[in-house]
Amino acid sequence: MNSSFQRFPKIPGRALALLVPALTCLSGCVVEPVRVRAAVYAEPVRPLALDAMVIETPPPPPREEIILAPPSPGHVWIRGYWAWRGGGHVWIGGHWELPPRAGCVWVEPRWEHRDRGYVFVAGSWRNGPVVVQERVSVAPVVGVRLNFIAQPPPPPRREVIVERERPSPDHIWIRGYWVWREGRHAWIEGHWEHPPHPHAVWIEPRWERRPEGYVFIEGCWR
Repeated sequence: MNSSFQRFPKIPGRALALLVPALTCLSGCVVEPVRVRAAVYAEPVRPLALDAMVIETPPPPPREEIILAPPSPGHVWIRGYWAWRGGGHVWIGGHWELPPRAGCVWVEPRWEHRDRGYVFVAGSWRNGPVVVQERVSVAPVVGVRLNFIAQPPPPPRREVIVERERPSPDHIWIRGYWVWREGRHAWIEGHWEHPPHPHAVWIEPRWERRPEGYVFIEGCWR
């Protein structure tokens, strides 16, 4: 007889009679798997970080910048500013940037003069004001005539923005643009302008191409 053969213990007849019905019942049952629901936690909104480093030396005056044409009508010009790098003030040049979502307003970086010196506050994108639409009855406009121009406007000119000529921190640079006057395109130079209210947004003028030709759309504050 093979020595590797193992003998199982003998089950008494009474215990076997009770075990067989139980195994029969278990064979007809369907065991549903346990479903574990993982808890999902929303990431807390972190406040904007401020650079707590205090600098005794004030930042130099802003540099003059040449603004070229934007990549698209949706891009916003981010003006250059002075930052503190490597123990000294370093100029960060301006650039065009696309807002992260519609309705955002760029809050410019700034240096705040405090008790011990100057503290740099980084710029950030903020949600713009909520526009409440009001139902206003307007009389129909009679005799409106659009002036279509066959000749497209020239490319925008380069402009030099002198920050030291900015009347106040609240003033916004209105970029120059082409208009149609006396049978030809005329360039309107850019200038500083104060918004009519704190949350006003400047909608730039533009030329739209239509089947009849080019039509000029005036800029406005919204």
